[in-house]
Amino acid sequence: MGADISNFVIELLSWQNIAGFFNSNFTAALAGALGGALAAQKIAGRAKQQDALLQEIRSTNAAIVVTFTICNAGLALKKQFVKDIYETYTSKKEALKEFHQRRAAGQQHPDLPFEFQADFRTLQIPVVSIDVLRTLIYERISATGRPLALVAALVGAFASLADTIQRRNSLIERFRQLGITGADQLPAFYFGLPYGPGHVSTEFSDTVESLYSQTDDVIFFCELLSNDLMAHGDHILDQYRKVARVKKEKIASVDFTEPRKQGLMPDSTNYADWLKGFPNVAQTSR
Repeated sequence: MGADISNFVIELLSWQNIAGFFNSNFTAALAGALGGALAAQKIAGRAKQQDALLQEIRSTNAAIVVTFTICNAGLALKKQFVKDIYETYTSKKEALKEFHQRRAAGQQHPDLPFEFQADFRTLQIPVVSIDVLRTLIYERISATGRPLALVAALVGAFASLADTIQRRNSLIERFRQLGITGADQLPAFYFGLPYGPGHVSTEFSDTVESLYSQTDDVIFFCELLSNDLMAHGDHILDQYRKVARVKKEKIASVDFTEPRKQGLMPDSTNYADWLKGFPNVAQTSR
């Protein structure tokens, strides 16, 4: 009986001690410290998220600007040189075709030469920040899907354009070296027509066609990438505004209305096959 009472008193004292401990000032301080630590951790996490989003906004804006400068380089090249070179060349080539048809029909003297002025303007490869753009999008932006494919397509298009410009410049130098002795062969080489016994060279004609199409490729992929980057930036900006106290950040915006009015922007229908690879992506523009 005495032992039972003693055990009961011990248990009571133990419970009282435990209850007292949880009701003590020490416990309240401990709970407060724990709560403060959790709050600090939450604030730190929020600040880290805010900084990460802010950095991505700035990287996205940088990528938009770089993409726009590359596009502007392509537009300037097309406006100042490529459009005129291509349209004049195709017009003269059509005129030459009609000239041969009239000759074959006996409508003009067979010894009458076809007169034309060859366009031997050499071109400079535009200096653009392709590597900077690739680093920004592949390493500093969380965009996935089409923007990544567009960077690869743009890099390839610009490399092809640079190669075409170099080949055309080399061919022009070769034509110049033909001099007077090569005057009879020049129209054949220039327009890709047969010459001699079964010979034909379409190399220069191919460079003119490629020069135009590849310049359009650079412009088109830049425009599409700009739109995708702006959409991605808006998405990141929405996340940022949910955690940031200061909400002054904005996403850079570009506008291609004027070059489109000037007929410099490529027709998107020419890229239908490429766009089919991303059927769920809206084709938007600002």
